[in-house]
Amino acid sequence: MLRRRFLQAAAGAVLAVSLGADWAQSLAQPQPPAAPASGRTRFLAVADVGSGDANQRAVGAQMAAVHRRQPVDLVLLAGDNIYPSGDIRLVGKTFEEPYAALLAAKVPFHAVLGNHDIRTENGNPQIAYRPYGMKGRFYSVRKGDVEFFMLDTNGNAPWSQQLSWFRSALASSKAPWKVVVGHHPIYSSGLYGNNPELRAKLSSLMQRHGVQLYINGHEHNYERSRPIDGITYLVVGGGGAYLRPVLPTAQSAKAVSAYSFAELEATDKTLTVTAWDRNGKQIDRGVLVRKP
Repeated sequence: MLRRRFLQAAAGAVLAVSLGADWAQSLAQPQPPAAPASGRTRFLAVADVGSGDANQRAVGAQMAAVHRRQPVDLVLLAGDNIYPSGDIRLVGKTFEEPYAALLAAKVPFHAVLGNHDIRTENGNPQIAYRPYGMKGRFYSVRKGDVEFFMLDTNGNAPWSQQLSWFRSALASSKAPWKVVVGHHPIYSSGLYGNNPELRAKLSSLMQRHGVQLYINGHEHNYERSRPIDGITYLVVGGGGAYLRPVLPTAQSAKAVSAYSFAELEATDKTLTVTAWDRNGKQIDRGVLVRKP
């Protein structure tokens, strides 16, 4: 209760930071990315991005810097893509400009809908916007050894249809790594805490079919959980929206309130998670080992 009160009291805190000249210069003088690593699937994950402000642009610049160092195969957007109400008319400011370097490099994006996104026409304009890479309200993407299952975790989602599809898609997947992406947390030490309702819908199904990682936003912080019943829960909600404090708990491997994103690299045996803040400082690193 004390943790919840503390988080609620600080929920409106905003950290406003200017970018300076380095970001603009990095876009003006792009460098070719290094050669891709064979036998690896590399991707970035970020959420709660749609502020369109200096913080989002700074995170976007660092994401581009990671790609220049070693190319990534795709970027995951875990919802709340456009604040405050998912208005697609703001997509230039909240997506095309912050990720201009990645888009110019033809890195594909794949998004899910957050609670802010469905405030305009239930998110349908975002689903139709091709650069978001959404095949529907829920869908899957396979890249190398990783299959991504992209879910609509909003309360008004077509849950019966989605869960039927999800169960079948998981059962038929042959991917060594199964990663689920939704906007809302299942386990979290942030403002909203653990979500028993969403856990009841998804966790046992994910355990049964060998999902190793669940990625979400909604909490405006970064957190990597310790494995819970074989699944790591990764919060990447530091993409641009105002930050909220987070108090690590026993289930946390790392929790920090920072504008940030995650870089992930999968081989046949390991999935490495590295988190970076808006200044390019590493704030976390962990390795998941796949069971034979």
